[in-house]
Amino acid sequence: MFLVELVLQGIRGVQELARVRFQGGFNFVAAGNEAGKTTAVDTIIRLLNPVNHRGKMDLLVSRIVPDASRGALVVFSDDSAYYRVIQDFSKRAVNLSKYNPGTKEFTLMHKDWDATSQFMAGLMPGISEEDYGRLFVFRRESCSGQATYDLPAYPAAASPAAKGRPAPPAGRSSGHEARLAELRETMRKAEEAADAEYKLDAAKIRLGEIAKKLESTTDAWRRREELAAEIENLKACEMLPENLPDLISDHEREQGEKMVKTEELAQDIEALTMQRDAIPPANLVMDKLFLSGVAIGGLALLSGLFPLDGSEIYFPIGVLAALLLIAAGWYNSSRKNSQRTEVQKEIDSLVKERAEIEKKFQDSGAAIMKFMKATDSKSVSELKEKADNYRYFQSMYHDLKEQQQLMTGGVNVDDLKAELAKQQEVVAVLDKAAKALAHNAVDTYSVRQEIERVEAEHAQAAPELGFSGMDERGEIMPKQPAGAGVNVLAEIAVASRVSGIEMETLVPAVESAAQRNLQTVSAGKYVRVEVGPDGLPIVHDKNGAKLAYGTLSHGTREMVCFCLHAGLVEAIAGKRRIPFILDDPFTGMDPARQHAACQLLRVLGTKTQVILFTSNPALKAANDVVLELK
Repeated sequence: MFLVELVLQGIRGVQELARVRFQGGFNFVAAGNEAGKTTAVDTIIRLLNPVNHRGKMDLLVSRIVPDASRGALVVFSDDSAYYRVIQDFSKRAVNLSKYNPGTKEFTLMHKDWDATSQFMAGLMPGISEEDYGRLFVFRRESCSGQATYDLPAYPAAASPAAKGRPAPPAGRSSGHEARLAELRETMRKAEEAADAEYKLDAAKIRLGEIAKKLESTTDAWRRREELAAEIENLKACEMLPENLPDLISDHEREQGEKMVKTEELAQDIEALTMQRDAIPPANLVMDKLFLSGVAIGGLALLSGLFPLDGSEIYFPIGVLAALLLIAAGWYNSSRKNSQRTEVQKEIDSLVKERAEIEKKFQDSGAAIMKFMKATDSKSVSELKEKADNYRYFQSMYHDLKEQQQLMTGGVNVDDLKAELAKQQEVVAVLDKAAKALAHNAVDTYSVRQEIERVEAEHAQAAPELGFSGMDERGEIMPKQPAGAGVNVLAEIAVASRVSGIEMETLVPAVESAAQRNLQTVSAGKYVRVEVGPDGLPIVHDKNGAKLAYGTLSHGTREMVCFCLHAGLVEAIAGKRRIPFILDDPFTGMDPARQHAACQLLRVLGTKTQVILFTSNPALKAANDVVLELK
């Protein structure tokens, strides 16, 4: 899980709208004094752990605009989904939404406190608000306010009675020293073996992470190539306008209206055609009346050519009758042809009207037809499907690209392959070194307890032999009062519970990581740090001196505390990748150590998300993506 975006408005110290967008690795957030760094950290904790508690929310309500104090946080969960939680601290309201890649909007999931709290707790199972604050939030005061330790008296200040006691027998002292030397050598070798084993385990975890990251990146690249190929096939859809759905809707509506009208016209044309066909074309020479008139006229002519009795009467009557019959035949055929012509004119008019409707539809749908031709679509539905697919593939491509950039931090496949090969070589070297030291592996806790037992026996015997007892040990191990503020073992116990890593494995892992951090930040002045049985750190300098936590300067204590905390986060990063948030923690260090500590966080950012809020812009590096909180 990592944080994506934080939005603040009207919250304590932040009056105007402020938006900070994070990336998956190291985040450098620059902000001046009183710019809202602590407010931002407190808001993140409150948004990650929503609870309807007036006291906790009132701390974030602005005194200037108490009615408009709200914050929002977008997180990318382990199930590869984006969630946004919004809290109105003044109105004590909350809602939780999930991002929908299809619509590119957040869909509301919950609006009640119980459901939202339960869901957010599921994003970090087993980690309470207190656990998160102890393990994954590092503030300026995390190492301050600790009890100072009273230094013991020097041996010269021992009582006269102690000075007057006889010296210890040489045999007993040398026996203790030999036993202690043997145990310390065994302890040193065992710690070397444990360090080698831990380095191997850490390298293997890192190798697995790189392999998993490479696999997911390769899959993402392959999916991107597939989407790019789909987009290339639909490249013609690039010229389609944004309002294409509206154009298609209008086109389909006009097409429906055209189909209704043309269907009505087709029915009318069909009816008129049947009516026209029912009127056969009339032929004058085939008309019965015309033929009768011709026949009678012929007989009348014959009667005129061959005079007979009464022919002078039949001839004119026959001619007149013939003319009447011929005229009647002509009228009959002309009337039928006229009716047929009128029906045909109506048919032609309807056909012309249908053609005009088709032409008007084609003119209005010219743009759609152009788009169909450009995209090689056979129908409007096919055009619409191609346009939808083009937009869908483009949206998926951009979302996948953005998600890949967030997850990989801009690292490409070739760089990951090179890093994987390099890490494989590192694993091989560490495996060889671990095997070479495996015979020295023993239970370091048992050896440490044995050393303490022998030292305790020596201390108890010392007064009888003339030593000042605890004062003698005081030069190396100052007495530390009970109830001291720092307890690294307690922090490791919490980390063990939330990560599922056994204490026997986690304590050496934290010590080894903290040792590397301490050597880096102190520029080699301090070479080792271990956790004492009372939970307090014990630091070894490069000269071999063992320094108790209480004897260190304030700035050095802050440095040691930071190195241990960063080592703890690193040790459990393989099991729980939870955002590590720091609230301007380097104010007590000198500039050189501040730069070294910041570089250490950049390395830690390759394993988990790190968000550094700082008021020192000089700590930024050339490759840092600098975010600002104004």
